[in-house]
Amino acid sequence: MSARIHDDEPDTSEPIVRALLRSECAHWSSCPVEYLETSGTDNAMWRVRLDDEPDVVVRLPRRPGAAAGVSQEIAALEAIGHSRVGSMVKTPKVRHIGSPHELFPHQWSVLEWIDGSDAWTLRDGLGATELQSLAADLGLLVPAIGAITGVEANRRPRGSRGGPLEPLLDRLSGWLDDPDWNAESLVDVAAVKRLVAESLEVVDEPVTEGFVHGDLIPGNLLLNNGVLTAIIDWGGVGIGDLAQDLSPAWAVLTVNEREHFREACGADDATWIRGRAFELEHAVGGVLYYVPKRHPLGDVMARTLDRILTNR
Repeated sequence: MSARIHDDEPDTSEPIVRALLRSECAHWSSCPVEYLETSGTDNAMWRVRLDDEPDVVVRLPRRPGAAAGVSQEIAALEAIGHSRVGSMVKTPKVRHIGSPHELFPHQWSVLEWIDGSDAWTLRDGLGATELQSLAADLGLLVPAIGAITGVEANRRPRGSRGGPLEPLLDRLSGWLDDPDWNAESLVDVAAVKRLVAESLEVVDEPVTEGFVHGDLIPGNLLLNNGVLTAIIDWGGVGIGDLAQDLSPAWAVLTVNEREHFREACGADDATWIRGRAFELEHAVGGVLYYVPKRHPLGDVMARTLDRILTNR
């Protein structure tokens, strides 16, 4: 069953999935389907189990913002598959691009299934050696992602992660002071404000822009036998501050592996602080929005925020 996460999202239940498949992919419409319980919140995902070919995943955007990224993601996946990144890890193969339907208002997609367990599911099962290897692999992948060219991706606007830092920090500070968000009951406001003040010291430092995945959180990293094998969910790609993709340093890794990651990707001090600031905003926003909804992404972001504030 696909339960609603956001107040304004459309129906993404099994009857809708089957209706969409009947209308455009009739050969899959009677196959067994399984709703995927994940920490993701932008798309409802249904695995379609096929007999004579690899399984596929139907991705239904839950909000207009996610729907607006479908075409961009499809174009990006083709370019990424032919880039150095495509030789380092698997990325989803596009099987179908669906049109809006009378029962579903957004464009949707069907991607080929990739085997593996995400880093959030494995969070308590990875040993020190596996985490250090993961840190090194991610440290090489992040600059490889930043070097991707030839993709029509939107530039990160003011106030968004990967955009200019000062407006983003202003937005974060607004959340902390707005009583509607009730931040005092959910986060250590004083500690967050200290890091905001520290981050403001680098807003005038030079920024290197390029292609960014934009959401390298645990749920988007797939591993097999403890080894990183795939990166999924490229719907948030864009052109922006490359520091945004330093997020695994806090979202995935612990202090024991963080320096290995930093050395591998070559981040200088100012870039590192900006990357931490982007992920700080991401984590605080996730805690404020998803913890009250009791969604798993709230737990992901709470752990990330704790690692940022305590340097664990």
